[in-house]
Amino acid sequence: MATSAWAEVPQVKQVPEKPVIEFKDGTKAKALFLKTIKTRFENQKMGEMHKGWLCSKSSDMVWNKKVYSIFSGKLAKAFRDELESAHFPTPVKSEAIFESSAEDDQPSEDLQVGIFIKEVNANFCVKSAETEGGVYLKIFWQVFSPQAQKVVYQATTEGTYQPGELVKTLPDDFFVNAFKAATRNLLAQQGLYDTITSTEVLKPKVADPKIVKLERIKPLDEPLAKNITSLRAAVVTVTGETGSGSGFFISKEGHLLTNYHVVGSQKFLKLKLSTGRELVGEVLRSDKTLDVALLKAEQTEVTPLAVRSTESNIGEDVFVLGSPLGEKFNTTLTKGILSGYRSFKDHRYLQSDVSILPGNSGGPLLDPRGSVLGITVAGLGAKGLAGMNFFIPIQDALEKLGIELQGDKKP
Repeated sequence: MATSAWAEVPQVKQVPEKPVIEFKDGTKAKALFLKTIKTRFENQKMGEMHKGWLCSKSSDMVWNKKVYSIFSGKLAKAFRDELESAHFPTPVKSEAIFESSAEDDQPSEDLQVGIFIKEVNANFCVKSAETEGGVYLKIFWQVFSPQAQKVVYQATTEGTYQPGELVKTLPDDFFVNAFKAATRNLLAQQGLYDTITSTEVLKPKVADPKIVKLERIKPLDEPLAKNITSLRAAVVTVTGETGSGSGFFISKEGHLLTNYHVVGSQKFLKLKLSTGRELVGEVLRSDKTLDVALLKAEQTEVTPLAVRSTESNIGEDVFVLGSPLGEKFNTTLTKGILSGYRSFKDHRYLQSDVSILPGNSGGPLLDPRGSVLGITVAGLGAKGLAGMNFFIPIQDALEKLGIELQGDKKP
């Protein structure tokens, strides 16, 4: 009589743990606490589920909201537990019944930690109340100072939990323990230690009324079609809490333009390049009335878009690059003509029949040589009004945001 074979549960990626930097008694430092947890659900396979005494494969596991929900609520306590184990400072829990309103108005010195779960791999064999298997997590961390109103440290770490035997626990604890391992690898970072022990007084940046001076990018000498690869590389998908839009680089230092309604009240947003690389964009300035915003990301090898210094003529060919309906259709190119100049509520707009959809907002309107004429802001095509698409003139956007391009002025 044939017997069934024991099925091996696949191992997840094994990540070595670095020694945590422990605090010595008397070391002064700013406290840390986990405030924000984010991730992205793409319904991709993250591993395998096995069941029964022979650990026979039952199904594939998919990274989705249901899996995320079984452990995400435990991460703040897990983070605090690891801090306390390494003697890192944590916020003092106040037992006061009445708090001073004057104190409430002062930004806390405590540093807020936000995480973005970038990668997940998990394999399990569940036998009643016992579990065998492992979990791997890759986490992007940001440390935010409420006093300075900026991110003061960021890093990416990994963590694995794979005990190598059956343990009396459910799979959610495997995720928590993998997170703890990633946390310990964060606490091993000298940069984090230096950040929280720094004696520098963190102060918010005073709103700078001065002009932002950027180097003017030289226009292309050849038609747009011959440089489409570099032009597409300069356009990004901007993703916030309420959805996504488009944006584009205008400087070699990482400055981008998009719409105010794309960034909203957020200070930091995810930027995704056409290559799939992800960056964090910080909102430097914005104007709600004209619906424009200036962001800053880390410097890349991307060639920024040139900005046209003269207005285009009605009837001239124009092109739009952007991410209609989200990043799945990023850097989609469409063509039309400039139909006219319009004014609404004391603002000028360019009108064109070039096709746009939700997700194009914040992307560039280009001339035949790939220079920026305007910023996509609104389209009425979905309401049956073909050709009624509107764009903010680029010079108006630069003026409103206080941006000055320095160098030769060429079309």
